[in-house]
Amino acid sequence: MWRVMCILLTICLLSAAVSAADEGTRLDLASVPEDWILLGEYAAGAGDLQVFSERLGVTVVVLKNYLFGTPTGGVQVNLVLTETEAEAQALEELFLGFHPPEMVGRSGRRVLELVTEQPALAALAKTALRFDLEGTSGADQAVLREYLKAWSWSVARWEDIAEYLDGELADYRVFLVGETHGAACNQQLESALLEFLVRQGGVQNLLLELSPSLVGFLREYLETGDQALLDQVFSLVKGTYFFTEENYVHWQKVHDLYQSLPEGKELRLIGLDVEHQPLLALSYLQRHLDRIDSSILSQSKLGQIDRILRGELSLDYNEALSFVQDLLLELQQKAVRAELGELAGEFELVLSSLLAGLQLQTFSGLAWDSSREQAMYENFVRQVSPDDGQKYFGQWGLHHVFQGQVLGVDWLASKIARTEGFSDSVFSMVLVYSGGERLSQDGSQTMPLSTYAGSTQVLPELAGGQPLLAKLDSAGSPFTEELIWKLTEVSPASGVTTDYFQYLLFIPGAQASTPLVF
Repeated sequence: MWRVMCILLTICLLSAAVSAADEGTRLDLASVPEDWILLGEYAAGAGDLQVFSERLGVTVVVLKNYLFGTPTGGVQVNLVLTETEAEAQALEELFLGFHPPEMVGRSGRRVLELVTEQPALAALAKTALRFDLEGTSGADQAVLREYLKAWSWSVARWEDIAEYLDGELADYRVFLVGETHGAACNQQLESALLEFLVRQGGVQNLLLELSPSLVGFLREYLETGDQALLDQVFSLVKGTYFFTEENYVHWQKVHDLYQSLPEGKELRLIGLDVEHQPLLALSYLQRHLDRIDSSILSQSKLGQIDRILRGELSLDYNEALSFVQDLLLELQQKAVRAELGELAGEFELVLSSLLAGLQLQTFSGLAWDSSREQAMYENFVRQVSPDDGQKYFGQWGLHHVFQGQVLGVDWLASKIARTEGFSDSVFSMVLVYSGGERLSQDGSQTMPLSTYAGSTQVLPELAGGQPLLAKLDSAGSPFTEELIWKLTEVSPASGVTTDYFQYLLFIPGAQASTPLVF
């Protein structure tokens, strides 16, 4: 009798385990067919989950979209995890109302909707793709909680972070922060960190996720304090995340910091991004050309830049590509370099970044990301010496600060961390938001902002409504032993958390950035 009961218990436990495994929502990258490319992914935050629950008529616990490119076409996998199996059955019936059976799948509380013009791709997706349970890390929750209680601190003011990061200054050369653009707190934090790292941390260089031409304009503003120039710079980038009141105030603070530095101490601006806006890049070059009285330059290809800006010369994509390539070749001429003098290197940097920006237009999805990261890294190598012993700070978009491969992309921080002279000296802190809002890129609307993907509420409970800073790499940390991923991003395929970042700043209730109005 006891043996029969044990067998029945074992069957029940195994059935529950299989059922739970079939309700996984985290894509196992190893299951993606070899010739498929993951072009993008989306995980709904708390605000979006509420909206989708109302639209679909079920309680949506998890909603994710995965977009794949394949040799024969595209396929989008929409994954929904409901609160109950009955709701999943109802949702499956809803999807079957406007999809053939091969485009819909259900396993327990998880429903898959496959959108593609190729039925064979849907069939392959249903059989090949595997999804792991979120938070299937073996980390003991009690151990995790006790560790975070010991190594996390409430942050009442952004300036208070300095107290907790002071002990890291001697161990790193490159300090990186990864944000989700569009939150007002981002630039407030950036201002506080820059002040601390420059005044107390020995940082002399600001690594910017901005194009060299935009950085050139900002560099001139720091030197001159010309408010009209700052206004001009911002007007040139209207319609981007840069165009906010918080960012405008931030750059005024950077100017004040720059001007207050004692003699012998400097703050150098380094633009790493490609030139996304060709006219901005050309306007910057023309600003310098206007200050040089040279018949050699006016009769060269460089002399045609002014005609383009005045609308007298129009170029299509291929013509623009050839024009920039010709300008780069022209820069190799001794006569042209002699006329430009010290500006020759700056012109080469801007034009190389412009060429990279144009070439990016031929890529999409993660291939676009990979190409952009490589171009940004090349700009880093052009402007930074691994042997100078100097320190650097940058606050970039989230993915750029990952120190390992995520989504098959080697992000900028991972490339820097593998560079001779910077090995084991890159510090990454990620910002994780919950229940907040962010401004859209074009500044026209606010959107929900929740990037926290914890299966438990450890961080929110410890935070108590305030930002919470957590150090993940102290002795005995579960984050150094396992991959505990607290982000609504596809998690890496291997490694432990601290292979990718060492600190986490949890931010509840972030407010959206304010659109700039002149």
